[in-house]
Amino acid sequence: MTTATVTNWIDHLSAAEVQGSIYPFVGTELYLVIALAVIWIGWHIITAISEDQHLAQLAKKRHSANDHKNITTDW
Repeated sequence: MTTATVTNWIDHLSAAEVQGSIYPFVGTELYLVIALAVIWIGWHIITAISEDQHLAQLAKKRHSANDHKNITTDW
């Protein structure tokens, strides 16, 4: 039983039957990186907006230093 070996990568990669089949979607790396950057920045913007809204709701409650004394349990 023999295994497939590559002795010269330049000759192997320039062969007509192998060209372009090293990995799928060759040449789309730039588009994928741009899409990832847009998604990443969008996620940060959406997260910042939702955190600002949550903190604004908490600020409206105006908790005082003695609010912890008013906590009662229901058991």
